[in-house]
Amino acid sequence: MSADSGVAMKRLSIFMIVVGVSLIVLLPFAFDVWPAGFRWSHPHGHPAYERMIVAIYMSLGVCLIAAARDPLKHAILIDFTILSSVAHGGVMTYDAIAQDGELAHLVGDVPLLLVLAVVLVVCHPKRLARGQGAGEVSGSAPAD
Repeated sequence: MSADSGVAMKRLSIFMIVVGVSLIVLLPFAFDVWPAGFRWSHPHGHPAYERMIVAIYMSLGVCLIAAARDPLKHAILIDFTILSSVAHGGVMTYDAIAQDGELAHLVGDVPLLLVLAVVLVVCHPKRLARGQGAGEVSGSAPAD
């Protein structure tokens, strides 16, 4: 792994910690701070559903913080985070469009999930370990 890859891996670790802490500390309050962007009107008034979602994402946050010590070793957790974020974001995109009064989610929780997935794809530890961090293209020759 090159020095640049090491720096990129350190940035990935920091990103994972920030996301993990955000999921644990901030997400539980997001439903009340900006209900239109995070609280779904169907099922209406269903706080148990919200608590279940928060519990799952808090658990992911704890795992991301632990995995930040060695992202390459825990690449499967990053793969899961990417896949589940795209799947969850895709379902919510459909529902935000299909259900009346839910369009605010397209600027609330949906983009957060999709940005998380994109950042993790670009900064994936296996990619960084190969020296193909952000801005580098696979198979390209180094500049003279």
